[in-house]
Amino acid sequence: MPDIVVLIPHFNSLAGLNRSLASISGVEPVDVLIVDDGSSEKPDEQDLRMRHPLIPGIFCIQLEHNQGIEHALNKGLAHIRSLHRHKYIARLDCGDTCHPDRFRIQREFLDAHPDIYLAGTWTEFRDMEGRELFTVRYPVDAKTLRKKIYLNNMFNHPSVMFRAEAIEKIGYYPTTFKYAEDYAFFFGFVRHFETANIPQVLTCYEVNPEGISLSKRRKQIESRIRIILRNWQWGVYPVWGIIRSGLLYVMSYAMITKLKETLYR
Repeated sequence: MPDIVVLIPHFNSLAGLNRSLASISGVEPVDVLIVDDGSSEKPDEQDLRMRHPLIPGIFCIQLEHNQGIEHALNKGLAHIRSLHRHKYIARLDCGDTCHPDRFRIQREFLDAHPDIYLAGTWTEFRDMEGRELFTVRYPVDAKTLRKKIYLNNMFNHPSVMFRAEAIEKIGYYPTTFKYAEDYAFFFGFVRHFETANIPQVLTCYEVNPEGISLSKRRKQIESRIRIILRNWQWGVYPVWGIIRSGLLYVMSYAMITKLKETLYR
């Protein structure tokens, strides 16, 4: 029985969900828990199991109405913890895909480093047509991550795997930081545990220009500023993190994407 579970929130993206599930190779057996956030096009558990026979267990939770990704994720975490069956929790989002060996590599890394409680990966970013845009090579060691998280999110959310027991210490995803719940969640990890990024491109992230509207992006940046202030300590990185967030607040999504392409190529 797998002791890794992949948590996937879903909202009206069956094609993206199937792309993500198709990338799970079965090299390292995993269960998959899908939390549908009140979609009009709901995933069918039996249909998904037939389509993706390499996955030992696919399970769906249906929320009655749309509540937001942070609530869907927390519903999933609560369900996983209630089972007391999985040692590791991995993340994936609809449309994002995995390297065939992703879960094996992450699992072996965490098994070999019992002091590390969360491990992300380097990530390739592609547009909706599958064209490569850029690759982000995040810092890999805990000391650097602890400092630089004040500048930006140092983990690609769909790339992480973490120890299920960590939830007892840091709790679930905060619901008071709209569109930045992952940033707040990861701050809990870097404050209480050792973390890392594996220096391999094991995840492909689909960049959807319609994903975050201008108004939502600004709310996201406002949430990020509040997260930095909540975790404040005097130093270069927190101060520059506030300045950087202010600059991003006035930039368009297209400008930010183009800047990333230039910096990361």
